[in-house]
Amino acid sequence: MSSVPSDTTALFRAAITALDDALIVTDPAGRILEANGAAAMLLASPADALRGQQLADCARGVAGGVLAEWVAAHLAAGTSQRVEFAVGAADAERVWEAQIRDAGTVEAQPVRVVHLRDVTEQAHRLRAAAEREGQWRLLTQNIHDMAFLLRIEGAGQFRCEAVNSTYLSATGLRAEQIIGKVPQEVFSAEESAQMLSRCAQALAAPEPIAYREEVTAGASRLVLETRLTVIRGQDGGATHLLGHARNVTGEEVASDALRESATRLRDVMEAGLDAFVIVRAHRTNDGTIDRFDILEVNERAARMVDRSRESLLGLSLLDVFASSRGWNLWEQCCAVLITGAPLETTQLAPLPGQPLRWLQRQLVPVHGDAVAISSRDITPRQLERMALEESEARHRQLFENNGAIQLLADIDTAQIVDVNPAAVAFYGWPRETMRAMYVTDLEAIAPDHWRDTTSAIATGTGLRAPREHRIANGELRQVESFIGVVAIAQRRVLHIIIQDTTDRVRAERQLRESEARFRAVIAGMQEGVVLHDDTGAIWSFNPSAERILGLSGAQLLGLKPIDREWQAVHEDGSPWPPESHPAMIALRTGRSQPRALMGVQRGDGTFAWLNVTADPLIRAGEQRPHASVAVFTDVTDARSSEERLRQAQKLEAVGQLAGGIGHDFNNLLTVLRGSTGFLRDGIGPTSPYREDLEAIERATDRAEELTRRLLAFGRRQMLRSEVVELNSLLRDQLPVIRDEVPLAITVRVEPAAGAVHAAVDRTRLLDALRALVDNAIASMPAGGTLVLATADVVTRSPNADDGTVARPYARLSVSDTGTGMSEEIKARLFEPFFSTHEFGLNKGMGLASVHGLVHQSRGFIECDSSPGAGTTLKLYFPAPGAGPTRATPAASAVIAPNAQSVLLVDDDPLLIDIGRRVLEKLGHAVVTATSAQRALDILALHAAQVSMIVTDLTMPGMSGLELIEIVTAEYPVIPIVAVSGYSVNPDARREIDARNLPFVSKPFTSAQLAAAMQRAIEQPR
Repeated sequence: MSSVPSDTTALFRAAITALDDALIVTDPAGRILEANGAAAMLLASPADALRGQQLADCARGVAGGVLAEWVAAHLAAGTSQRVEFAVGAADAERVWEAQIRDAGTVEAQPVRVVHLRDVTEQAHRLRAAAEREGQWRLLTQNIHDMAFLLRIEGAGQFRCEAVNSTYLSATGLRAEQIIGKVPQEVFSAEESAQMLSRCAQALAAPEPIAYREEVTAGASRLVLETRLTVIRGQDGGATHLLGHARNVTGEEVASDALRESATRLRDVMEAGLDAFVIVRAHRTNDGTIDRFDILEVNERAARMVDRSRESLLGLSLLDVFASSRGWNLWEQCCAVLITGAPLETTQLAPLPGQPLRWLQRQLVPVHGDAVAISSRDITPRQLERMALEESEARHRQLFENNGAIQLLADIDTAQIVDVNPAAVAFYGWPRETMRAMYVTDLEAIAPDHWRDTTSAIATGTGLRAPREHRIANGELRQVESFIGVVAIAQRRVLHIIIQDTTDRVRAERQLRESEARFRAVIAGMQEGVVLHDDTGAIWSFNPSAERILGLSGAQLLGLKPIDREWQAVHEDGSPWPPESHPAMIALRTGRSQPRALMGVQRGDGTFAWLNVTADPLIRAGEQRPHASVAVFTDVTDARSSEERLRQAQKLEAVGQLAGGIGHDFNNLLTVLRGSTGFLRDGIGPTSPYREDLEAIERATDRAEELTRRLLAFGRRQMLRSEVVELNSLLRDQLPVIRDEVPLAITVRVEPAAGAVHAAVDRTRLLDALRALVDNAIASMPAGGTLVLATADVVTRSPNADDGTVARPYARLSVSDTGTGMSEEIKARLFEPFFSTHEFGLNKGMGLASVHGLVHQSRGFIECDSSPGAGTTLKLYFPAPGAGPTRATPAASAVIAPNAQSVLLVDDDPLLIDIGRRVLEKLGHAVVTATSAQRALDILALHAAQVSMIVTDLTMPGMSGLELIEIVTAEYPVIPIVAVSGYSVNPDARREIDARNLPFVSKPFTSAQLAAAMQRAIEQPR
């Protein structure tokens, strides 16, 4: 600046020298007129030497020529955009910002000012923010929840630093509307105050907080479930608040929003570094998963199998990625669906050309039986880690494998550099946690005292001192520490060897903790647990043992099986010897005892079945048990259910036998009744054989009654279901019942308030009522009270499945105050010919036939009884769906003989013969067929000559019901009469009544058959 007056030059130089920033004054051609000290240091040349030099030439060595290129491009214009460049190595890097300004003229000479400002601190902050932004995006790019990050700027001051795309999408906000803003600038005053309160609450809470709130987002109101987590820096101070919010508004998403969501999902999937697949479980009819179908897949995953993304949609996951079968992908998907929890694994996933290959896989459950799977190849990182671990293992073998507790610590700061596994095991903190701790965190010693103690230790020497160290659980341990100084990589560090001097105290504490854990575990078990000492006495037990055995703790404590009258029994009822108790055998032999079924008497006198196992307890180093533990489960209810099932199966088997016998007897009785009818008609009233004939007829009547009860028990009766009003039935039968009941027994009827309708065969119901009354009378030989009651109830059958809903039933109850029954008698109550009365005094099939009637009517029976407390039998019949119906009255007139041709169908030759004779006696011409198919063949040839069909219902091959169905359809004008005494089909009678066909029950008389045929003729067709 030779043209500038000297006093002005001195003033100008003084001004620019006083500034901290680097200033360079040039002419328009770039020649340096003046530079201050900061600029001279930056350009690495004295200020005086810079004057007159070209700035671009002097700046070539700065930031690799960046400054020189910028000066050359912008200096002539006089102004420029700012440029930023870095100078120096990584540890001492400085960042500068440069700008050119036109400074006007000095003494009529145009000048330019190059202003360089040190912006290192600002650049570092921006760089850290960018790194956090990158970490934030990496963290949130694959999650579906809304996420936001608040920077804590002071007490009650929070500023939004980042949000993920899900947040912006859900709220409708743009990034510039929320990032860098405080809550008061984004939300209403009320909502921002509530958010500040939530932030303060999160900072004060020891764990992340979760809450639900309603917020205004643009023009929408959203209900969000938010979780706020405090993020802390290395010094432990809170720096940020991380929020995860889930939109739970509950509104159905419109189709366009769904498509936008799918697009965003695909963008996220494609933008990530991972192979990403979404699959849905395909289930069979029984709920078993048989495959996983691909719903969505990104290009990275498609490239793994060299196929297009679209071609993979809908295919089976393991068919496409076949190599994943050996990588447990199927099991992992199933585990995520079962637990509902995400799963992250790192596993070896070799390929044919790449045996050392590792995948990091994350599986997340998605609504609707779907699973999102992301996979990342981390082979380089894994190999690098393995190589590093191998290298470190060679150098640290002595440190790692030594059983002594060892620490390495910085001699100046006392920060722990490293610890060995023995130290990790002793102190209880993870290794990484201890590497961030200080020795003073373990000892109650001030840092200054620590430095004074260790500063005097020379390399290769050490000192030994007793200390008190704190471990992870907060306990203070007495230790002896040897502290030495060693040189590692030209760095002096403390090598500390710790010897625990509290082994005995630790052992006692661990024993107490183990005992407490054991007691907590057994206290929460549903199974009963008792511990026997070496004498067999119980010294510990859990609450379930008291509950199952019905004994108090005081009664159990010290109890031995051999000290009391042992009442346990085997499954076959034989006594269980005390010395054979599983706990005693385990104590004596030292071997675990498998599950055994044991029947015991509870403390309250009730009986229970227990599944018992026992194991010996043996101390380490010993061979003989010092105690044993017995675990038992109450299976009484399960045994009762099994017993009921066996009883039902037994009754079913006996019922089938009884039904078959009843069927054959009915056929024989039909022949007997028909033959006696012919005999009666053939002898006169003064015949000497008339008395014998009447005896045969009486025997036939009793055999018919027995057969009917056999069929009832076997559930093979031809029941005619009708609607019976039980209150009216009891009122009608009450005079008859009172006549039969001894005077010492009081009869009381307790009808329901309203009408009680049951769907049942009225005649058979009256038989059942008489059987129940007879049973009640027999149980009250000295007198008592007989109560007959009705009720409408809604309940479930005891044999119904768990999912069966309750339904309406009509209940008929018969109660007595008699001797009652034990459980053993109740179990056999409905067996045929079983009775507790003296032989010859019981009714044989009475209650068995009642059981058959009720169950064939689709009802069930309940029995309440105990010794000395009387008996109540409750019969449940289905309530009808329609109003009462009446049975069609039987015609009393017998048809006159005529020349009609009757087709008689039955598979029994005896019945064919007797039926033919009966029909011929009634004046009919008879054509017989021994099967339904033979009858159809006859009709095909001679239908015009057949005026009526009389057919049995139970026949081999085609049944009578099937024959009736075909004849009704093909020959509707031919009358039909159905005959049967046994039904394989429980609904046979209902089908006959539905067709309005006359029915005759075996055994029958000629008059009964004639009346049925007359009704068949008179019915309209």
